[in-house]
Amino acid sequence: MEDKELQAFQTMSAFLVHDLKNTVSTLSLMVQNITTHFGDPAFREDCLRGLSRSVAHMNDLIRRLTLLRQELELKRAETDLNEVLASAMADLAGARGVTWVKDLQAVPKIQADPEQLRKVFANLLLNAREAVNDAGEVRVSTAQENGWVTATVSDNGCGMSPEFMRRSLFRPFQTTKKTGLGIGMFQSRAIVEAHQGRIEVESQPGKGTTFRVLLPLETS
Repeated sequence: MEDKELQAFQTMSAFLVHDLKNTVSTLSLMVQNITTHFGDPAFREDCLRGLSRSVAHMNDLIRRLTLLRQELELKRAETDLNEVLASAMADLAGARGVTWVKDLQAVPKIQADPEQLRKVFANLLLNAREAVNDAGEVRVSTAQENGWVTATVSDNGCGMSPEFMRRSLFRPFQTTKKTGLGIGMFQSRAIVEAHQGRIEVESQPGKGTTFRVLLPLETS
């Protein structure tokens, strides 16, 4: 029993550290871009909103750290997937060398936890930005098809090998990054599956990666 409790504690601690790492990465991008874009009023507004969200998120992490639980709890509400994606993208706006292409179609609102989904998209967008190494293109799109609302994040970066996707992609503590924790995709899939959805991936080494998040229009 003690071993199981320790394992659960380590897993949830890793989740929290990963969330904190993504928040710090977002703040670092803001700091890098302030000197270049601070004269732009729209950038300043996005920056202030991003700082406010980041501080609120870190406060939430501190709260959760004192109440570690193994289960994933969803706080469902009527959620606009486009707004969640746009919010996650706004925090990365201005990343040097990256071309962001957005095609957000009008899609129905769904019953979901917007904060948990935002973690998924923040992770996918950060991964895409790192994959193109600040010199490529990241495409983000949404659509509705066959009872699902879909969100797609594609990049033309380094890609992944079939072996890594088959053996390691969604496993905890497996990563291709030198400084990665290897739990981002594990956590993302857990969040999407908690919403009764799924994640699909296509990738080729040297040609890029596409992730599709499918979320049901209706949940049981």
